[in-house]
Amino acid sequence: MKNSYTCLVVGAGPSGSSAAYTFAKNGIDVCVVDKAFFPRDKLCGGLLSKRTKKSVLDVFDLNWDDVYEYTSNGALFFYKGQQINMIENYGELYFCNRSTFDNTLLGLVKSKGADVVSGDKVEFIDAASKTCLLSSGQQINYRYLIAADGVNSLIARNVTSKKFDKSKYAFAVQVEIQRAGYSQNDIAKPEIYFGEVDWGYGWVFPKKNSYSVGVGGLYSKNSDVGKKFKEFCLARNRQPYSEPLKGHYIPFGNYARHVVAKDIILVGDAAGLVDPVTGEGIAHAVESGHYAAQAVISALSGNNISLVDEYEKYYSKITREMARARMLQYFLFSGYTQSLVMKALSRSKTMPYHYMDLLSGDIDYRDLFLIIRKKLKKIVFG
Repeated sequence: MKNSYTCLVVGAGPSGSSAAYTFAKNGIDVCVVDKAFFPRDKLCGGLLSKRTKKSVLDVFDLNWDDVYEYTSNGALFFYKGQQINMIENYGELYFCNRSTFDNTLLGLVKSKGADVVSGDKVEFIDAASKTCLLSSGQQINYRYLIAADGVNSLIARNVTSKKFDKSKYAFAVQVEIQRAGYSQNDIAKPEIYFGEVDWGYGWVFPKKNSYSVGVGGLYSKNSDVGKKFKEFCLARNRQPYSEPLKGHYIPFGNYARHVVAKDIILVGDAAGLVDPVTGEGIAHAVESGHYAAQAVISALSGNNISLVDEYEKYYSKITREMARARMLQYFLFSGYTQSLVMKALSRSKTMPYHYMDLLSGDIDYRDLFLIIRKKLKKIVFG
């Protein structure tokens, strides 16, 4: 590998791989750095929506069947432990092992000729001299940098000079339980649970040989999330979970407003791009990484194109929906309105399908707001 690149990507998750793949595919020299060796464990439910499928196939040249291990045609919805609704014959709900999924995308990046440095952590970014210092002591110079280094992004703190404020994030705990060790080992559809944690939800997602069982909610309202997970798991699996727990922070509607500075672009979780209502993060990660690379390619064209303006026209498409999602999350999770929303969900045959349409990208939040308003009016005045 070299000591200097046109583009440096820090983080080899979906957003970083999307950016690096786009650069390499367009003949731009790029290096990807990640602190982990791949394949590596990644706490994630692994749900791949129809929107995720489209986003991935728009960027990567691959066989979609290679990236998921289980598919379902419906979902079950619960509120405070009781099933309130379900959908059937929906189609296009996929579930992956994130370790395999991320490693597959990174393999495609390597196949395009990008250099990859694994197991080496970024210690410092000097934005003035455009230099990246790694734990190994290696120094890499760059012209443009894509920060895809996750929710607790060192580069984001370097660019924005803001400390990581965990009170603004969600915190999730999840485990993988083998099907043979799960009391209800015939679950075929994903299960989504509201009312199990404050300002959040729980889930049981089926995989080929296991179930992803987890809960996640706003950290400031769930300091005891580990205890709540054990209660949730006991209720679902009918036996206590005694193994050590692992958790991680998740963006919860607190997306970054300013994501370009000093030829550095924040993407994926580093920019806070996780939908607080649906939990969708992979599609936003892939899209933002691809958009960032396209913005850099345009800036490199020599046509006096502003990197900030070029990326903003893409980024604003994502954040416009994020802003609307933040409005809806207050109704969905607030103790004052959640029971009303759940009542509407339980009475409606179509609401669960609209929720899944939102996750799949078939409708947007403005469409959903109109639908919810109509449903609530029927309940309040009916």
